[in-house]
Amino acid sequence: MARLVRRSALWKLGISLALFLWALIELFPSGIRRGLDLRGGLSVTLEVDSKSLVEDQLGRRKQLEQVQDVIRRRLDAMGLVEPQIQIRGGNQVEIQLAGVFSRDNPDVLEAIKKPAKLEFRVPYGGPANPQIPPAGYVRVPWASGEGEGSADLLLRRTPELVGRDIRRAAAVVNQYGAYEVSLELTAEGAKKFERATAENVGRPLAIVLDGKVYSAPTVRSPIRDGRASISGRFDQRKAMELASVLNNPLELELRLAEVFELGPTLAEDVRASAVRAACVGSGLVMAFMVAYYGLSGAIAVLSLLLNLAIMLGTMAMLGATLTLPGIAALVLTVGMAVDSNILIFARMGEELEGGNSPAQALGAGFRRAFSAIFDANITTLLTAAILIAYGTGTIRGFGIVLAIGVLATLFCALVFCDGALEFLVHRCGVKRLLPSWVRGSRGARFPFLRWSRPAFLLAGIVILAGIGAIALRGKNVCGIDFTGGDELLLSFQKRPALRDLHSLAARNGIGEIQAVFQRPMEGDGELLDVRTAAQKGDKFFRLAEQEFGLQLLRHTSIGGNVGAAVRRNALISLLLALGAILVYVAVRFEVGFGVGAFLSTIHDVVATVGIYALLGHRFSAPMVAAVLMIVGYSINDTIVVFDRIREELPRNPALSLAQVVNLSLNCTLSRTLLTSLTVLIASLSLWLLGAGAMVDIAFIFTIGVLVGTFSSIFIASPIFLFWHRGRRENVSRIRNG
Repeated sequence: MARLVRRSALWKLGISLALFLWALIELFPSGIRRGLDLRGGLSVTLEVDSKSLVEDQLGRRKQLEQVQDVIRRRLDAMGLVEPQIQIRGGNQVEIQLAGVFSRDNPDVLEAIKKPAKLEFRVPYGGPANPQIPPAGYVRVPWASGEGEGSADLLLRRTPELVGRDIRRAAAVVNQYGAYEVSLELTAEGAKKFERATAENVGRPLAIVLDGKVYSAPTVRSPIRDGRASISGRFDQRKAMELASVLNNPLELELRLAEVFELGPTLAEDVRASAVRAACVGSGLVMAFMVAYYGLSGAIAVLSLLLNLAIMLGTMAMLGATLTLPGIAALVLTVGMAVDSNILIFARMGEELEGGNSPAQALGAGFRRAFSAIFDANITTLLTAAILIAYGTGTIRGFGIVLAIGVLATLFCALVFCDGALEFLVHRCGVKRLLPSWVRGSRGARFPFLRWSRPAFLLAGIVILAGIGAIALRGKNVCGIDFTGGDELLLSFQKRPALRDLHSLAARNGIGEIQAVFQRPMEGDGELLDVRTAAQKGDKFFRLAEQEFGLQLLRHTSIGGNVGAAVRRNALISLLLALGAILVYVAVRFEVGFGVGAFLSTIHDVVATVGIYALLGHRFSAPMVAAVLMIVGYSINDTIVVFDRIREELPRNPALSLAQVVNLSLNCTLSRTLLTSLTVLIASLSLWLLGAGAMVDIAFIFTIGVLVGTFSSIFIASPIFLFWHRGRRENVSRIRNG
């Protein structure tokens, strides 16, 4: 048996080493694409013909917001994550693409602004091809490379189907190994297509995109399944681009107005301090693990390093963009990832306290911790899956990173950490895995439930105060990302430092600004683009003119880069994630647990947002991802307590439900406090030593950790108890992990 265990340990370590080497291969030499704040990128301004826009200002705004939403979805489909898209003036849309430069991506501009006017048209059916088109028909040329040598087709002016009749488009490989674009039609589109094919059996039906014929297949029989395809001389990239454009057609034609190469939005010293803060935060977490858990803590540190390598390697493979908020998220993930190790070590300590040998404590510790680790991470993974499915832009990108982090954490805790500790015990004969102070806490009897009513009262006061602060501040609670503001294009003789511009704004009550140096694609020299809150642009320019000698080239109003569709999708994603948590916990545990997890997570989100607003801070785009990260932390904390209640109920048949809940809270208290401490070490390091958006993310997450720790003890479990009216017999059959 011991030989089998040793062999198992070697297999686990071998797989871990292979994954680590794979991650290094993915990371070097190309590395991860850096975002606008770290590297810069491309700024493209597209202009809509004013004649195409309606007269009404509100209607015009809605048209431009639709363009903003369509472009965002196109860029998401092309794998260009976290684009900054803003409405500028009355007829322009500006797109900032992180890490993208026109010399490397010559086709990206055309793909962004392509109208994608798709039509199915019937060709002329007369006996000859007349020189002058008859009434109701028009000549349409073939697309480049299609129908070479053939004359233009004479097609009916009125199309049989148009782009809005398409539900979904996708690039596929046909039976001959060639790429084509398959189309799935809407219910109304399927009826039109069936009628058109039934009336034209034996005749061609032309597929026209943006005024060019891509193909004209002959109709063999009526098509009733609502499916069609566009064939042509496509390679994989062209087929995918066409499918993306057809999925998101632009009703308004756009023309290219400006193209700029952008420098990093963060000054070099700010980037350096942010990276330093990230290293300090991660290093302190690792140092704490070694200091508190000794040899096992050192294994946990190696597990964390492997976790980071897997996450970064996967992000590099997927072509993800790393921004300063992304670095903050990675550091906070390090703080959260040790939770699995802390939970395992706590269980091992209980077994050692009970007199078991290190080998027995190791096996039992992993076995008893498994259900809590599995359930906590699966609920977070469900949240990530919903963000990926329904989110857009930054929200979807965060969901991808969150999913990678969850899977990496599960692997590192349950495979690498287990294998390394098995190797030490069974191969190296280690007798002391944990220091003597790491033992169980079953003897603790603090009366947590006595404080549930004051805790609920405190929570209610905080939530009401936060909601009141948001209501009183109104739009002032949102930053430029949400509300938009003023944009200044400035020239200069001597290049000012970005940190000095931010300092000037802070000293004079202007508040948040966004500043970036940009270079025109055609022309010499640099220009400075500064964005302020509404009605703050003139004041900032006057101050900057006096202090830095800047000259104004253009003053424009801009919209927020977090459009209405992004805000709507973020809210839908959050609600669906909470619903998924309720259902999963209810099925995996019991309904009362599901209600407790659902309501306590809502409490954490609302209380955190309220406190953040109450303290006078403004919400920016990265804050949305930070709040979603708090959901993941909160549910992890709650699941661990609930898993212990599930375990203690059958083990203590003589205790009342309230006594079992209080016992479970005491048993998990050390784990709750230690996990909160490690995450706070990471978040406080970023808050105190970081820069830019990293500081705001760390601050709101610090609030979220404190609120989440409070709710897992004083909110979630009492709700479960209240749901069952404090009676054991009201608890339905619980599924054991």
